[in-house]
Amino acid sequence: MKAKILFKKFTKNRINALVNDKIQRFHDIVVLLLGIGLAMMAGGMNMSFEYSLRYTLDPRTNTPQKDDLLLKFCEEGRVDNVAFFINPEELNHSHLTAAQTQVWLDAIRPLSERLAKVGVSTSLNPWTTIMHSDRGQVVNPEIGFSTLVDVNGHQAHSMACPGDQVWRDYLSARYAQYATVHPKELWLEDDFRHYNHSPLKLACFCPRHMRLYAEKLGRDVTRAEFVKEMLQPGEPTPARKAYLDVAREEMKVTVHQIEQAVHAVSPETNLAQMTSFPDWHAMEGRDWDGLFDNLRGAGHPRVARPHLPAYNEVAPLKYGRVFEDYTRTTAAYLGDDAQLWPELESYMYSPFVKSRKFTQMQIETAALVGAKGILLNLFDMIGNGIDESYGYAKMLADSKDFLNRISEQRLQMQKLRGIRVLVSQDSAYTLHTAKGAVPEELLPKETSWAALLSQFGMATTITPWRQDSVYQGEQLAVSGQFLRNLSNEQVEQLLTDNTVLLDGDSVAVIVERNLGRLLHIENAQWRPVRTGYQTYEAADGHTAEGVVAPRITMLQHVGDYYQIKYDAGSDVDVWSHAYNEVHEQLGNVMSIIDGHIIVLPLGSDPKYGWEAEYVGFRQALLQQALDTVGASDYLRGMPNVKLNVLADHACTTLWLANFTLDDYEQIVWHSGKPVAADSARLIIRRGANSIEQTVALQHDGADIRIAHPLRALETVQLIIE
Repeated sequence: MKAKILFKKFTKNRINALVNDKIQRFHDIVVLLLGIGLAMMAGGMNMSFEYSLRYTLDPRTNTPQKDDLLLKFCEEGRVDNVAFFINPEELNHSHLTAAQTQVWLDAIRPLSERLAKVGVSTSLNPWTTIMHSDRGQVVNPEIGFSTLVDVNGHQAHSMACPGDQVWRDYLSARYAQYATVHPKELWLEDDFRHYNHSPLKLACFCPRHMRLYAEKLGRDVTRAEFVKEMLQPGEPTPARKAYLDVAREEMKVTVHQIEQAVHAVSPETNLAQMTSFPDWHAMEGRDWDGLFDNLRGAGHPRVARPHLPAYNEVAPLKYGRVFEDYTRTTAAYLGDDAQLWPELESYMYSPFVKSRKFTQMQIETAALVGAKGILLNLFDMIGNGIDESYGYAKMLADSKDFLNRISEQRLQMQKLRGIRVLVSQDSAYTLHTAKGAVPEELLPKETSWAALLSQFGMATTITPWRQDSVYQGEQLAVSGQFLRNLSNEQVEQLLTDNTVLLDGDSVAVIVERNLGRLLHIENAQWRPVRTGYQTYEAADGHTAEGVVAPRITMLQHVGDYYQIKYDAGSDVDVWSHAYNEVHEQLGNVMSIIDGHIIVLPLGSDPKYGWEAEYVGFRQALLQQALDTVGASDYLRGMPNVKLNVLADHACTTLWLANFTLDDYEQIVWHSGKPVAADSARLIIRRGANSIEQTVALQHDGADIRIAHPLRALETVQLIIE
């Protein structure tokens, strides 16, 4: 019923637009039919997994042979959409005039029409909004907007000031011009940000922005004075709030103006935003809901390209960790109703940069964010076109049926079972800097648990905190200075009513807020890493992986140690202690408080994060601790395999993704809730075939064994009805 209502509204609006504008083009009829798909999706119908190929057509050197190869690649690789670059990378010559832009559109249009005849839609990917970096270019005087100034006072030559209305008007006009092609998606590049405009740093601190900051502060201030106050240690200052408020608002204003301009020309086009690192976006005050809702306009979904963290091939287990920090965190902020097209980039391209198997793993694990499809930047942006020697068409075709099949039951992050890792888009407003020396001190560190626990095979999800959030009876994980976003009353409720995992920084915030009583803390102090004090941790009285009192390094590749002394006689079960090199016991480390709070009092190393914690002993100890405080879902004996569990009234669906080069002979799932079924449907890929088979569930207490191998880099779906 919901789908029918949405479709009627959509159809009525579109027909009125057609009549009023006297548009009788075949293209609009096709778009009208696409509206049916939009309404069906809103009504809950499942859609297939789509490939969108980012492609450079150089208007000056393109040939019919390159066009033919593109169509051939789309057919053989089962590509659904081509997102044409405009003015990209090596071909970029700063911001284009209307006439220069039209050259690109005139070249793209006829090829777009050829693609439409074979069922391939067209999107556009202009490569500049603010501009990634100067690269020796300058703004054309005919365009005439001002350029940004970074935190150190350096002025750009080509990168726009994000608060300049002349730039907004220019950008909106160009996007309206792009819209004349009526693309399916019209993308804003990820240079739409205040940072990472190489070689400059955080922006913008130009005279225009300094006047805005002065107005908010109610006093004149120099750039140097403002930056010093913005970053100074201790309680966040009015200067920091002024910077974040201005940065947050000006981006929302800009996308709203673009949306109005685009939809006046092409009402059916989805405006879409490419994103970068969510912790860095926090440092510019990004309001995810406000930005994307201003961008999409009425009747359109949120459409985004989350960053996938590997332009070049890295160890898959390392990729799996950062996947949580960037891709899954972005997906969490955007919500389960967003259309996500993660970014697969292979810079500087070819299998010398990234193997086909690794690339295929990236594509298939996009299912772990509930992606609608994937953006494929497989070929260079210089205009060479398709290189068939890479063998990508077969790789894409091999995965397509499998991806379509597992997308029928789409993963929804906020409905997943397991440990919720809490994050906040507002953390740069609240956290305390250590030295106040560089803007990077404003970066939140709230996903340490997400990366660690997921690689340990524990069912997790990432959940953005909102001011009205209340959790009861949940399993939560908190790291960094996240708790500074909460009132004292909210902190107490969180710790009282839930099972909570805390790191050292979180406990330090609790102590600083005079809430140590909630954890029975008598006193605590930081012990810096690599100072000759602590060197290892020993789990006294416990056995892990067959080792009695296993030891884990505290010497390096981990942050500082928060040494806690608990009140005598309190309900604190200490699982491990810190020692020095001559085996002197120094203090408590891992502890369980009041039977439901697990404390791992460690900070995060600025360079290495929690790398020292990625060890089987820690995995085993945490799994044992979770068994002590309540039931949890996790995998046994399968390092670096991620587990996602989605349960509803109809079935329980598991996604397992192997982020390592090791094969596992069987799947062993420790279920957090009773499972009555004795069999399940397992969906796997073998070559180009998507295979569904029935597998037995062998019950061994809370463990369920599935006598089916999980191969290296493989993603599978298990459905229990």
